[in-house]
Amino acid sequence: MKSLKSNPLRTQLLAALALPLAGLIAPLAQAQNFEAYYGERPANDAGEDVKSVNYCPRTGSIIAGTRRVSTGIEALVTRVDDNGVALWQYAYRVGGSTRTAANAIVELRDGTGFALTGSMVRTDTHIYVLRIDCDGRPLWTRVFGNTTTAGSRAIGYDIIEAGPTLSPVPPPPSQLIVVGDENLPAPAGAVAGRILRLTAAGALVWDRAYSQPNQPLGLRFRAVTENRSLSSNLPDIVVAGSAARGTSWNVDRRGLMFRVLSTGVPQCNAVLGATDSTNEDYFGITRLTAGGFAAETVLVGATQPATAVNSSVYLTRFNAGACVPLAQSVWRDATDGATSFDVVETLVTATGSVPTIVATGTIAGALTQGDGFALTADDAGLGPVGGQYRYSTQSDKRETLMAIDNKRDRFVMAGSTFTDWDGSGDAQDFYLVQTDPNKKDQCVREWDFSWSRVELPYERFTPPIKALQLISAVETEAIETREEGYCCILDPN
Repeated sequence: MKSLKSNPLRTQLLAALALPLAGLIAPLAQAQNFEAYYGERPANDAGEDVKSVNYCPRTGSIIAGTRRVSTGIEALVTRVDDNGVALWQYAYRVGGSTRTAANAIVELRDGTGFALTGSMVRTDTHIYVLRIDCDGRPLWTRVFGNTTTAGSRAIGYDIIEAGPTLSPVPPPPSQLIVVGDENLPAPAGAVAGRILRLTAAGALVWDRAYSQPNQPLGLRFRAVTENRSLSSNLPDIVVAGSAARGTSWNVDRRGLMFRVLSTGVPQCNAVLGATDSTNEDYFGITRLTAGGFAAETVLVGATQPATAVNSSVYLTRFNAGACVPLAQSVWRDATDGATSFDVVETLVTATGSVPTIVATGTIAGALTQGDGFALTADDAGLGPVGGQYRYSTQSDKRETLMAIDNKRDRFVMAGSTFTDWDGSGDAQDFYLVQTDPNKKDQCVREWDFSWSRVELPYERFTPPIKALQLISAVETEAIETREEGYCCILDPN
């Protein structure tokens, strides 16, 4: 662990504390804006998810992802306070596996800590769920079996805490919902979408694998939310992902919206895209609660010609309780490709009174190796509202953003740096951006983009289902790690 003196983020914060008291009262009364990095030299640390901390003692944010070291691959979690100073950082080896990766994290509403998911290798690759307390200490870990024991590779990509019932009926004990997918050993390239439901104490409720009839390559599940059900007391589970078309995942993928009851029973789906050798993918999802859009759902991702390098951001809004696309738009960077990986409903009102969503992602292509962005779109037409911005502007443009969350009166976004900020030879760390209500910090700049409405056609299918019941408890090793610094210094304005 680095000492306090060698910690650049703490050094800068302590220097700020030396300012006259009168100049500190306003900045310290609330969280500030910044861009920061976290990890440990010489590990390669890739951030995948971020959540605002609202229930554990002390507020702040928590980032989850994966680090690669000489001894293997480990899940990595960093918790920071509202000014970006790390409270703790731990790497985890699930079941002792030196090939443990993390893709998503959620905070539990009872204030007992967090749950994360990803993959671990134990002969085959399996989905796991790890519960940790507010200080990062492991509480329990569960590993889930695959549909076959002959070389499957299953990965958890998103996790949420299930919501309560929407009626006076008492809700069940707290539960977790995980989505991911499983690469099957045969036929080559075949993938099954996975949804798992378990209690917050680690007991399996159900585990299902879903596929596509007449499409041997199957489904990919990447993100999940819940939304009001038209046929059940409990909310439906709504998934964002991709559906294969033809015999190759690289040609003519379609964006997938997949909806099931709380029991895993399919309700509806929509596969969006045209037969034009263009790939559509959804990577992020959020439910809507405001205005006339309550119980509708927005999915975000990318559309990209199979023969082209550059992609464009793809947004779609679906109706309440069903799977009908109501609005679609495509956003293009002026010079490079852009992909959106996550989206939230806007809880702050700085952009005006119309209901909006904010999506984040990465600009990359022939000219830019990586720049994060955040866009604000109105719920009605998914067109621009207010300013649109890009981040990591103080580096050689090699950062990514993969996740976003509301943080009361502002936003937090996370991904990975590919810049050696402190000159220590550590070129890849977690990357965290905390903005004001307008998505700004003092290193932001305007995003030069164009956008248009689109109406991609959609299809439906009836998914075959396979029920799974294999679950095992394993121990998890926690390894303390620490390094941090500012990419863009604290901005109280």
